[in-house]
Amino acid sequence: MNPPHNYQSIKKSKEGFTLIEMLVVVAVIGLLSSVILVALGPAKEKAKDSRIIQEVNQVRSLAETMYDGSYRILPQLPSVIEIGNKNLKELADDIALQGGALTIINPAPFKGYSAYSKLNTKLGDAANPVIQYYCIDSVGHSVNTTIEPSTPTCPVQ
Repeated sequence: MNPPHNYQSIKKSKEGFTLIEMLVVVAVIGLLSSVILVALGPAKEKAKDSRIIQEVNQVRSLAETMYDGSYRILPQLPSVIEIGNKNLKELADDIALQGGALTIINPAPFKGYSAYSKLNTKLGDAANPVIQYYCIDSVGHSVNTTIEPSTPTCPVQ
């Protein structure tokens, strides 16, 4: 037979976490979160690069809608004058927000162009980083390159 419960005999525990235990837990959480944030840094840069690439590709679509036998309407960028086309300005501004810079090479007689931006992720080691560019052109190339484009055709490596 079980003895009857005596609620008076049950000890209420007044023990809790000590200040030291709480500080140790906070320190461990802080250390883990800093390690995770450092590990996520490259992923953030790659996400920005993906957005830059997507927007440079949209520049191609926009340029092809402007084509009327030549690409005369497509401005050279960077330019000292403000970008007249609202859609192109929005793309250039957002590329700049992501850490890139839209450049369009469109020399006379305006029969071809290239558009490119530098990317955030670098190749090589930290001591000698190599800048990457994403380039599209009117011929149909879409390339990642370490050579900064300087002609209306993307450099092919």
